[in-house]
Amino acid sequence: MKKIGEGWQYSAYDLGNGRVFKKFHSPLKTYWVILKDIFPFRDDPLTKLPSFARSSKRKALASFEILKTRNIPSSWIGNPKLFENLNYEQDKANPLHDVFAQGDTASIKSIIDQFVIFNKKLLEVGIIDKSFNITKNYGLNEKGELILIDIGELFDNPERINKQLIDRAWDRNYVSGHIQNKEAQEYFIKKMDENFGIQK
Repeated sequence: MKKIGEGWQYSAYDLGNGRVFKKFHSPLKTYWVILKDIFPFRDDPLTKLPSFARSSKRKALASFEILKTRNIPSSWIGNPKLFENLNYEQDKANPLHDVFAQGDTASIKSIIDQFVIFNKKLLEVGIIDKSFNITKNYGLNEKGELILIDIGELFDNPERINKQLIDRAWDRNYVSGHIQNKEAQEYFIKKMDENFGIQK
């Protein structure tokens, strides 16, 4: 298997058959990956590392339970096959950070429109991706369809969902800030505010 990506929770491996295997990190690996990401601690102090690591596993465990109990169309999340130890297999997709890097403003805006529609559908079944992390947690499958590729950060608790909407979770540096095209970034924030914003 060829390693093709890594996040706070998982390493992704290409199985060579149109599918990827997502392996949940060991505790030591989790610490190391998060440490590399938050260094040199401008935004997050080193003392946050243990809580980040614990939260990472907690979210994955909760997400697996959500996947087992909620009626989520399998195609929306890459037709996953869940294994023990929080590992899973899923359809291969092109992450949106790669798609956006190669796209022009018009094409990125079109995907953002699809993203809004897609997340409205997720909300209708009672779930959200924790931060609406468009560039990292979503991708286009081989048919060019938008899917959720990170299924380890799902929320289904109405209070937690409302808090994310009120707090405008999409307008964070690690979410909207990773849309490098500034016009598209502003369009993303505007569309998310219009469709998901809740007044405090």
